[in-house]
Amino acid sequence: MASRIRAVRKIIAERECTHALVTDAADVFYISGFRSSGAALLVAPRQLDLFADFRYKAAAQDFCYGSKWRFTMIESGGFGYLGKRVRPLSVVGIQSDAVTVDQYEELKRALPGVKLIPLSTDVADVAMRKLPGEIDSMKAAAHIGDKALKALLPHIKRSVTEASLARTLDGICAELGSEKPSFDTIVLFGERSALPHGHPGERKLHAGDFVLIDFGCTVDGFCSDMTRTFVYGKASEEQHAVYNAVLRAQRCACLAARAGMRCGDLDAIARSSIAESGYGELFGHATGHGVGLRIHERPRLAKGVYTVLPENSVVTIEPGVYVPGLGGVRIEDMVVLQKGDATALTHSPRKLTELPL
Repeated sequence: MASRIRAVRKIIAERECTHALVTDAADVFYISGFRSSGAALLVAPRQLDLFADFRYKAAAQDFCYGSKWRFTMIESGGFGYLGKRVRPLSVVGIQSDAVTVDQYEELKRALPGVKLIPLSTDVADVAMRKLPGEIDSMKAAAHIGDKALKALLPHIKRSVTEASLARTLDGICAELGSEKPSFDTIVLFGERSALPHGHPGERKLHAGDFVLIDFGCTVDGFCSDMTRTFVYGKASEEQHAVYNAVLRAQRCACLAARAGMRCGDLDAIARSSIAESGYGELFGHATGHGVGLRIHERPRLAKGVYTVLPENSVVTIEPGVYVPGLGGVRIEDMVVLQKGDATALTHSPRKLTELPL
């Protein structure tokens, strides 16, 4: 965590702040190592303050003991607890992407004479580079997902509904050790698989349907994310064409992915491949996103994003093609980016699988 504290202090210096206030729960953990739904950090050039409410008092005291962090209990609502730590004329950088309008007004009332400046995503960017233990947790979550998907295949039978299959998958993941789904599991059949983030419903499975499954597991609070698409029965010529277009694009992007690239450049590789296959207008979402404590984190692999991908960032690569009336194909893997290449964390087979009727 020391490297992240240094990074926040560098932001403070560059933005000419006296303090940085961290209020997003995930970033509180990323920067301090303390996990809580009711904590905040105040980072200054020579002081580190951790604030938590009564529920986390004992844990926070234990965490701070012998460390560089100073604990103060939050005794009431709002931001009054900052008054003793921030003097008038100070300049406090806030997570403007995580603070609500109401919270901003509360901050102004709690800190009269203090200038508040937006840090936007600056603080969140500090955690784009994942630590070894964090990568290990995501690797473990991804491994559970691989085993769960294999165990699910015998349950994909005629007339099963999307919603019931999603519930079955969630149960298998839990039995294999997942703490909880990292997001609401997506299972879509047939023409409904053309909905990139559709919700499982009562649509029943029929021969010839695409079966799109997008799900994730969690270990130590860290997420996994994987999508696979199957055909129930024999795939048509058009289904083969769509699937192969997506598979080629995903392979191209995975082979090209490495630390040091710009997000938009990696997105362009997947996007141009699908365009060359004739499906460019049917790929409408970003190629991928960062993963960590949150299922969607920075960086975002999208057109026009010039962020440079740091070493040890964990991202998804998930191109897709969605044909109205026919269905959609998405193939998604999580990868860890290194200087020369990328290492996949998800390993389920990617080739088109025709499930037995």
